[in-house]
Amino acid sequence: MTDKASPAGWVVQVTIPAPLAPPKAEARWIGAAVLGAPSFQYFNVAIAAPNKAIEATTKFLAKGEATDGEKSVVRGLSAREIAALRLEAGEVKPA
Repeated sequence: MTDKASPAGWVVQVTIPAPLAPPKAEARWIGAAVLGAPSFQYFNVAIAAPNKAIEATTKFLAKGEATDGEKSVVRGLSAREIAALRLEAGEVKPA
């Protein structure tokens, strides 16, 4: 059996919805048309609790571009990974 340490941080994924196409005047309206697939942004967060990592990412995004997309943790970061990424405790950086 292996003793796996709990994550020291998280990679948080933010889903950015695809833009919607404006309705065509000549066509019968059947709903908004999506112009493409959603995109994703990733952030490295040096916070051990996943829900707190998502909150910190939300606050980080509020400082710059507003992104209302869905946020979720993708994977944990070990203490060694946090050190290699040069993240301070509680810090959020784009991946």
